[in-house]
Amino acid sequence: MRLKIGVGDIEKIREIGRVIRRGGVIVYPTDTLYGIGGDPNNRSAVRRILEIKSRDYGKMPVLVSSIERAASLAIVSEAALFLMGKFWPGALTLVLPKAPGVPEEVSGGGTLGIRMPNHSIALAIIDESGGALIGTSANIHGSKPATSLDELDPSIEGKVDFVVDGGRVPIGRPSTVVQIIEEQTGPERAKAKPKVRVIREGAISGEVIISALEEWRGIK
Repeated sequence: MRLKIGVGDIEKIREIGRVIRRGGVIVYPTDTLYGIGGDPNNRSAVRRILEIKSRDYGKMPVLVSSIERAASLAIVSEAALFLMGKFWPGALTLVLPKAPGVPEEVSGGGTLGIRMPNHSIALAIIDESGGALIGTSANIHGSKPATSLDELDPSIEGKVDFVVDGGRVPIGRPSTVVQIIEEQTGPERAKAKPKVRVIREGAISGEVIISALEEWRGIK
């Protein structure tokens, strides 16, 4: 079922949140691309999303409505907290060590990609869903992600509970995905140049992120 909603459509957003908390799956707009969402702590919903995308493994990003919710899902270092404050809400996904309770079906290992989108409808839905929602792109694995519902694969629409119509997304590019690699400890860490692995260059330049960390550390 398609739902065209605005941020003021409180009852519709609440209904979507109830469906997600019961294990439902939706397609919804974010600032970067349309995503497929479900409760990241519901293994049945996670497996359903993987089937929709024709994937047989995890590593799907989780979108959150607050930094506090991110800290409940992952181990947040000081550097990660700085980047959250600098670039969130926005198109930066941080790969962090996952918290013990996060299902392996989502993380696909010991880390988890987390982001807070800069999109009022997405944030409202995420908040009503418990503060965290899977945010993998709404496409069959290997095909082009959707920036509007005109680009959504029809086979996906028939397999989800709701398709939220938010028009064309503002950015239309994937988020930048980075992982902070901390090797130094104690006083040495404050003086060390931060090591950042840019896993995917997206809407924010990796150089901008690294430069921000260097300025924060007082290196630049």
